[in-house]
Amino acid sequence: MFQAIVGQSEDPLTAEAVREVIGQIRSELPEGMKPQAGIVFCSIDLDHAEILSRLHAEYPAMEVIGCTTDGEIASKKGFTDDSLVLMVFVSDTVEIRAGVGKNAASDGEGSGREAAYVAHSRLQRQSGHEKFAIILTDPFNAGVSAVDKGIQGVLGEAFPVFGGAAAAHSKQRKTFQFCQSEIFTDSVAMLLFAGPVAYSFGIKGGHSPLGAKEPVTQVTDNVLYRIGEQRAFDYFRRYVGEYDLFMNYCLAVFPAGDDRYYVRSAPASDPERGSVTLNGKVAEGSMVQIGMADKATLIESCQTSLRQAQDSFAGKNVVAALLFSCAGRKMSMGVQISKEAQEVQAHLPNTPFAGFYCYGEFGPLQHGDPYLFHGTTFVTVLIGESEEA
Repeated sequence: MFQAIVGQSEDPLTAEAVREVIGQIRSELPEGMKPQAGIVFCSIDLDHAEILSRLHAEYPAMEVIGCTTDGEIASKKGFTDDSLVLMVFVSDTVEIRAGVGKNAASDGEGSGREAAYVAHSRLQRQSGHEKFAIILTDPFNAGVSAVDKGIQGVLGEAFPVFGGAAAAHSKQRKTFQFCQSEIFTDSVAMLLFAGPVAYSFGIKGGHSPLGAKEPVTQVTDNVLYRIGEQRAFDYFRRYVGEYDLFMNYCLAVFPAGDDRYYVRSAPASDPERGSVTLNGKVAEGSMVQIGMADKATLIESCQTSLRQAQDSFAGKNVVAALLFSCAGRKMSMGVQISKEAQEVQAHLPNTPFAGFYCYGEFGPLQHGDPYLFHGTTFVTVLIGESEEA
């Protein structure tokens, strides 16, 4: 059997929030079963040590990862802010193991390798049957840190990885990641799923195009110098004028020879050098297209992500959905951000779901591709029993 259960509390007092969430989990646990693994999403303002301590006391054998957020989304109460969300997985067939890697900013590759190695080495019954992983990372340099290379060195270049960069409120950069009963920053937490588990995903950026596609002709990692025959800064200003690049505009990046795209935001620019710094790497020769993240496009991309995941699910049944949406989407949607949760509830009315608003999202553009760092994007991951169960 394979089951997911969600708890969600808006109580501002940490002790009461944990009590409410544990009570919700208890009420739905099958008799005689304990959760094998859990994922925590919570406000930066709650007492994280108390949350993890209370969960460990209740379920000492449960594998746990988690992080702080810029808002939570779950099937109990929809969109919430400053809340606590816990999704637990109960199974006697699927094996789920946690790992953490430290020092992600200074040694991203080593951090990714450590997280993947620890999670993988702790598999017992289902080693050799790894299916996918969820990662929650520190946002600092998340798009350029080479964490992906470390993970791929352990699990394979095209191993499916999904997740988000931890967040906080008001563009705070210091965030926290959790693994088991410990609190980290500058880290990567991983939950590795192995055995008879099925998954599918949908990924769609909130990008409404403004201009024609043009090639990247000079770039170093995530710093764009030239697009086509002009400086990157001048390319942006041609469409944007004097508006803030980060707040209002994004860049769709089409890998060479591909119609699919991922989205980058532009948090910094240098008019003297003519460069624009993106929140993740871009390859020279990629085609790019500037666009806006307007409300209608953001909701449409949420719907598309959900449909893609539903249409491609090939297991026996869906038992859970994990959702990763960009904090920039929340900023652009304002008070209408609850519409994303409403779309999830409409598409998945009987499915437990949980997720959070991230400082960047992770996932491959399609099956068989290496996973990428995304911005202004909605990621849906459906999880369930496979036909082999």
